[in-house]
Amino acid sequence: MILLNVLIVVAIAAAAVTVMIVAQDIEVRRSIRLHDAAQAQAYARAGELSAAVALRRDALTTPMIDTVSEPWAQIGQQTIAIPGGSFALSIADEQARFNVNAVAKGDAISSFALVNIGEAAGVSRQTINFIAAAVLALGPLRDDGPLRTSGIDPAELDRLAPYIVFLPEDATLNINTADPALVGTILRDPAIVRRVLDRRRQGGLSPEDVAALGATGLIGAGSSHFRVETTVRVGDVVRRTSSRIERIATPLGPRVAVTARRRLPAG
Repeated sequence: MILLNVLIVVAIAAAAVTVMIVAQDIEVRRSIRLHDAAQAQAYARAGELSAAVALRRDALTTPMIDTVSEPWAQIGQQTIAIPGGSFALSIADEQARFNVNAVAKGDAISSFALVNIGEAAGVSRQTINFIAAAVLALGPLRDDGPLRTSGIDPAELDRLAPYIVFLPEDATLNINTADPALVGTILRDPAIVRRVLDRRRQGGLSPEDVAALGATGLIGAGSSHFRVETTVRVGDVVRRTSSRIERIATPLGPRVAVTARRRLPAG
């Protein structure tokens, strides 16, 4: 009986030690994961900051024009190795797409442009009219979330997504960075489109060139809104972040600010 009691005590002690070891191991893993997550976030913020610095520098050197051949557009980083993981960054001009909120101004040019984009994307006129009405009723939209919950076919919104964006009303389409197909949809005249694309290959259109096209309320030569995406992996932690960056002209010089930031699915 004494031996049996001793064995029972030893078994209980061994079980307690095992539980303690497992709990400690879980805590260690949790600490490591928290450390990796903090490090991944730091890398993401560093990437965001590098983009902001590049955009501010660009505003100081060429404030009136933005093209994809400029240094700000070249800071995108393919996946590279970092201590314990990998890092990648991409930057895009948000004004390379048509700003749907422009129709809130009530001018025929913006409404006509949205109709043409819808037709080119294979979206029904009913959906386009509904989108325009939603913008007029709800004010400037931040994204297509309200449209997706309003009964519009998600497949039609997906077809529009490569061509549209939701920015402040005064954000015009940057003719220097827009996709050539979108340029053709907006300008409509093949001869003018060819001249525009030729001028882009020669360094880009100036504000004076844009004014000569006769659609200054719809298109422009520069941009103020950009999107930066970072993908960071540290250990088992993967963090994908999308940041909207706005560049603002002030009497003291250009100011760059992050206006929105959201986590993206890690997959």
